[in-house]
Amino acid sequence: MKPTTQQPYPVYPGPQYPQYAPGYQPPSPAQVVQPMQPAQSALPTPSAGPRASTPAPTSEKANDYVGQLRRLVKSSGIYALSSLAGPLTSLVLAPFLTHALSRDEYGALSVLLSAISLIAGITQLGLGNAFFRAYGYDYESRRERLRVLSTLVALLLVISIAATLAMSLGAALIASLLFQSALLTAPVQAAALVVLLQNLSVPGLAWLRAENRPALYAVLSITNLLVGLLATLLYVGPLHLGMTGALLGTASGYAVVVFGMLPVILWEAGLDFDREMAHNMLSFGMPLVASFVSVWVLQLSDRYLLSRFGSLAETASYSIAYTLGNVLGVLVISPFNLAWPTTMFSVARRRDAPQLFQLIFRWFSVVLLLAAFGLSLAGKFLLEVLFPASYHGASPVISLVAMSMVFYGIYNVFNVGISIKRKTWYAVVLTAEAAIFNVVLNVVLIPLTGALGAAFSTLLAYAFLSLLAYLVNNQMYPVPFEIGFFLSALALGIMLYLGAAFFVQSLDPVSAATFYGLTWLAYAVMLLILARLPVRQLVRLRQALSGRRVKRSV
Repeated sequence: MKPTTQQPYPVYPGPQYPQYAPGYQPPSPAQVVQPMQPAQSALPTPSAGPRASTPAPTSEKANDYVGQLRRLVKSSGIYALSSLAGPLTSLVLAPFLTHALSRDEYGALSVLLSAISLIAGITQLGLGNAFFRAYGYDYESRRERLRVLSTLVALLLVISIAATLAMSLGAALIASLLFQSALLTAPVQAAALVVLLQNLSVPGLAWLRAENRPALYAVLSITNLLVGLLATLLYVGPLHLGMTGALLGTASGYAVVVFGMLPVILWEAGLDFDREMAHNMLSFGMPLVASFVSVWVLQLSDRYLLSRFGSLAETASYSIAYTLGNVLGVLVISPFNLAWPTTMFSVARRRDAPQLFQLIFRWFSVVLLLAAFGLSLAGKFLLEVLFPASYHGASPVISLVAMSMVFYGIYNVFNVGISIKRKTWYAVVLTAEAAIFNVVLNVVLIPLTGALGAAFSTLLAYAFLSLLAYLVNNQMYPVPFEIGFFLSALALGIMLYLGAAFFVQSLDPVSAATFYGLTWLAYAVMLLILARLPVRQLVRLRQALSGRRVKRSV
């Protein structure tokens, strides 16, 4: 768990994607917008509820079971295409920027990107999420929905322009607060431009998602990233604009989305402002800001704290390692979160929902653990090959961040009860508690162990968050999640990783990479065995798809 596109650098499921945030309330099936048909209503028919709860024949259940998983995988795959471009551009930009900028400059850039995420998230006022509810549920006719879209554009225009002017005029003060120096005024002004364009890209991309246009969404997102990549290479390389050039490159990517979609929106919807619709969206979106701030503290505040209690140079190394470790969030968790809400509510209507949620947790955790294990090994190798030697000391951060993303991934599955029972305020409380826990750990551990302390703080905070979510959801919506399996698989992965890291110390890079690959394959086989590969289940599903009668429920 995205109305905006990813920044070319760095990549993380950050607060500019509020649907990734633990506090995000995904839409119910009635709120999920299908391709618009003027003659059809977005609201469910009165008989939809009773019909959904009627037990289906066993063969139909098996077909539904397969269909749910297929839709989840297919939707995740479509959005993964756009998500994949993010880490690829980062792998190109990160080595380039670390060679083109000093460590202090790169550390300051990381702090500014974190500040951009905070300011953009606050100034969006949760309107991206509110738009989906208003567009898909509160209003039915095409004219009303287009008025919702135009009202969203008008609100974001006013708010974003005001915020950009305030940042530009107060750039010297902001630079002094962040870096104890007014010399970085120009990068702060460039950051203000990024905030403006990022906010104005929200309506276009949100509209594409609401209209169920994932292919066009993916094309536009990838174009944003590629333009940002090329512009950053130009501004930082031949033009020698340094930090300011990197930020202007990011702004260039968002500009493609804004100037590509905003004229279309104005042509279709105009620039009407409806006070009632604005009040509707603001009343829904503004309470989400508190949750967003908690998520930002949990995910990104460590850069600022590390720059204050450590140094900008250490912040630079930590940011590179964090980016490599957080690729898991972009490649696996983000696409899953985009597809999960629709599937989750559809599954929740089934009589065997707890068992299906259990199975989804089992295999999603297998994917997370395998991806984290491979990423930890590959990230360490990439750090040593692509980046200057001054960054190599942060390699342990990669595996800690990857493990943190595993806990964040299972948190989203544990959170099923909060969403189904409409107790979203629990998510705000849980995230706030984890954020406070994270800040306390950072304040204690960073002065003692530097970047490693920040990484441990992130890991412990996400583990604490997932534990809280499991305990709370187990009370309101019990699901037999296989916690023992997950912890056993996690412990096995940690032991294999430590053993591989110790063994390859005396090997050359090629031999080390080969050994890492064999270790990953061994872990994959062990996980499949540990997960008790359901061969009999798969046979029964195949029989069900062939029209044969299944005697036992999948």
